[in-house]
Amino acid sequence: MSSRIFHFLHRFIYYIFFGLILFLVGLNIFMSRGYSTLSVEPPAYFNPITLVIAVLLTLLVFRFRRYLTGFFGKIPPLYGVIVLLGGSLILQLLTIKQLNVHPTWDFGAIVDSAKLFVEKGEIGDYFTIYPNNILLVCILAVIGKLTTPALLIFQLFNVMVITISQYLIFRIASKVAGKAVGMASLLVSILFFPYFFYAPVVYTDTISLIFLLLPLQILINKEGKFRENLLAIMAASIIFAFGMLLKGSLIIFTIAFAIVLFLYMKKWKKLYVFIPFIVLLVVKTLFTSGIYQFGLLDKEIVEKRSMPVTHWMVMGQNKDRFGKYAQTDVDFTTNLLKEHPREEVTEAHLNELKNRLADKGLAGNIAFNIEKIGHTWTDGTYYTLNKLRRYPVHPENFQRLTDYKSGHVVQGYARVQHLLLFFGLLLALRFKGNHPFISFATLSIIGFFLFFILWETRSRYLVSLTPLIIMLSCMGYLGRGAEQGTKGKVN
Repeated sequence: MSSRIFHFLHRFIYYIFFGLILFLVGLNIFMSRGYSTLSVEPPAYFNPITLVIAVLLTLLVFRFRRYLTGFFGKIPPLYGVIVLLGGSLILQLLTIKQLNVHPTWDFGAIVDSAKLFVEKGEIGDYFTIYPNNILLVCILAVIGKLTTPALLIFQLFNVMVITISQYLIFRIASKVAGKAVGMASLLVSILFFPYFFYAPVVYTDTISLIFLLLPLQILINKEGKFRENLLAIMAASIIFAFGMLLKGSLIIFTIAFAIVLFLYMKKWKKLYVFIPFIVLLVVKTLFTSGIYQFGLLDKEIVEKRSMPVTHWMVMGQNKDRFGKYAQTDVDFTTNLLKEHPREEVTEAHLNELKNRLADKGLAGNIAFNIEKIGHTWTDGTYYTLNKLRRYPVHPENFQRLTDYKSGHVVQGYARVQHLLLFFGLLLALRFKGNHPFISFATLSIIGFFLFFILWETRSRYLVSLTPLIIMLSCMGYLGRGAEQGTKGKVN
């Protein structure tokens, strides 16, 4: 009886993922939001031409997948990894040199606060409103204390995180699906649009990568199976928990991990499902207490000024902005907090949320969410170009990158790459989710999709998820590889 239940759960997850990927692929075929991040209209021919190129490349890669598998399999791992990661470092450092930006928006607040803390032991008022970003400040402050709190040092740390993440993508993919898929995943990650264009921007989007990949590296053994070792599960749970502290949306990884434990653990060990949540609660409680104990933030001021969770839900229903950041909603919440207790602000948010949903009606909500999802999931630039155009150190370089001719090439590269990855996810559907890693990846993608329907959204928020998209997509094209390590059993 129990085996039937778990079989049903596997099938249920698979069918949800199947429908979701079909929907997202269809949306990406007809919609592309890369140009809109720069407030530019794409040429009429852009979507059809890039679609044709992506389809042709998909057919070529899939048609010659055995040759590609053989080619990647013959590359000596040591030399291949060194050469590719060396190329990644060069690409990222060139981006910093040519497309560097003066820190503004939240990126600027975090970098400036880390420097202020190192030099004066103080922290800015920004974090009394947005305490969710405090962990990154602590990390950068430690780095600044050990070296110097200069922007370049923080950017080199960002480069290090991205590069290590690319190596971990290779390691994890190799263990799960074989060396050929690992090498292909590494190559894709080196050429992946947001990984090198976000090198100058030290923010949670790229730093969060390590909080996904390190736990997976710990959890997956050399045969590609998930470990049932309690120490490994605890260690992974702790890192997932800190990932959630760094970026709230990463709670999806904790939930996905817990579900995987429930699905794949045997007998009484299914009780391990509670471990990630208990660890998350303990880590969050200790970290928050530590922040107040060490005087980084004042608890009373934070409780009075910080945005309630419902703020982002209200902003996620902003009709004019399609659920993206809206200054009007920030002002709305800020004014409420000045005049009302926190409980009343939350109640006002819930009423506003109901009103926004009711005002749009059924047809309006469907149209709104399709557009909102489109802005989140069809931008192959992942909002990088918008961030790089904000106070660039060398504005002439950014202008050359995005002018009439080169801008079309850059946007075309981003869209074709994005389409290729999602076509790869479509091909990965044939695996039917019968491996813990595949189940974790599919659950995470489903979770991010549902989360950003409810939440304030932006295409760059998906960067945290992209390692799973890359690995699963490469598996879709080249196959599962080392089948002896992909039977879906816990070792």
